[in-house]
Amino acid sequence: MTKVSTRVPLSARGKDMTMFIYFISHIPATMLMDIVPLYPSFLAPLIQPLLEFQDYYVETFRDPFMGDRSLIWFNTFLHMEALIQLPFFFFAAWALYHNKRSIALWICVYSAHVITTVFPILTTLNLSKDSAFPFAVSEGHKLFLTCLYTPWILFPLWMLVECFQRVRSYEAEGVTKKKAH
Repeated sequence: MTKVSTRVPLSARGKDMTMFIYFISHIPATMLMDIVPLYPSFLAPLIQPLLEFQDYYVETFRDPFMGDRSLIWFNTFLHMEALIQLPFFFFAAWALYHNKRSIALWICVYSAHVITTVFPILTTLNLSKDSAFPFAVSEGHKLFLTCLYTPWILFPLWMLVECFQRVRSYEAEGVTKKKAH
């Protein structure tokens, strides 16, 4: 007898689809923008357009973090994005696509990690004196950058709450099953 799949398609799971799109969209964003400064120098001729785009971004939007390679704490965040987050994007997208319940706990961990990396960026941007930055950042640019970075704290916060609730419900489900036996 053929086993009939009871897997609910991703398209029928709105919240999972939203998270799936989030993780899939972060793969090119991370590889083509965020971690470009980490690529080895011998790749410079190949990634020249990416380097030029980063220069344009920094010049246009006055992002002091992407524009200052001397910020060790920020560069540490970029390394974590390359070594932890980028592989996780693939894993999370795969697990969400296949409706793996265990991904909820991993998304909680990821979300807490992202919140704790974006929060210092927003705090530094809005509470530091102008002299802390390598170049002048106007109040207008600070507002724009705050608006640019804020979704990267709010969306992970939503995922943290959503997935924490899932973990709790799976836990309660397991306790109920144990009591029934």
